Amino acid sequence: MTIALPDLWTDWCSVAGRPAERVDDTVLALFSRQARPSRAVLASLRRMIDPEPTVAPAWPHAHKDDPGSLHRLMKRATILIQDPATHWVFRLRLRRMLFAAVLIALPEHGGLGLNRSAALGLRSEEMQRLRPRIGVTPDPQSCPACAAWSWLDVIGTNNGWSHESVKALGRRRDQKDDEHRHVLPDASPDWLLCVGMLPAIDRWGYIDPYSSMHPSSLSAVIRAMDALLEGPVPVPTPVLDPEPRPAARTISPEEEERILARADELTDRVAKILREYG
Repeated sequence: MTIALPDLWTDWCSVAGRPAERVDDTVLALFSRQARPSRAVLASLRRMIDPEPTVAPAWPHAHKDDPGSLHRLMKRATILIQDPATHWVFRLRLRRMLFAAVLIALPEHGGLGLNRSAALGLRSEEMQRLRPRIGVTPDPQSCPACAAWSWLDVIGTNNGWSHESVKALGRRRDQKDDEHRHVLPDASPDWLLCVGMLPAIDRWGYIDPYSSMHPSSLSAVIRAMDALLEGPVPVPTPVLDPEPRPAARTISPEEEERILARADELTDRVAKILREYG
């Protein structure tokens, strides 16, 4: 793509005896001091230095070269969502975190590659246009399109129904079958009337119907994503089996205690991050 050079720039280069095609940070700094250009002129010249915007700048940097990172995050968060011991408000925040992950993850990972500003400013009509681009996996538990469907169900219910309906949805876990949720009709089409796609959730589970969360809150959600990706695989709350079957491998009580302690520590850390900013 060819970028037209601003007249002020070409005039300055002519007077200064510099080639107009050569643009770097040092020359731009001198040009800015001497010619006092507008921000628009400087922005157009800086695009010659870095013409391509950074792809998915909000996605955790350490995982940008890992094509399975989004799917792994989905799988780990789903363990917590499906855990009967998970508080319903935390479950809502986990679903919002996965939807945010879909918005900011790299397109080749299954996401939309949006930056923070675009994710927070996303409106329902734009979401409807971008939705077909969301990735799909064979496993519903790690499918970005299914995670998006679940969160749109939440904000649609919040927009069209009572808080008790939202609470009931927060208490519901996904059905354990092989059916993808995203192939079903939207359970709550009222999401199309929502103002913001990433609203705040307060400590009582009330979802802000009028705007998206604060940028600092989105940063906290991204930190929670990073914590889940970097930490151990979450371990769900043990369920007593009336007919216990022999395990494939015997785990000593000490090893089991260490595993559960690490899992509890990770879960508490993610919950604290998500609770900190709503």
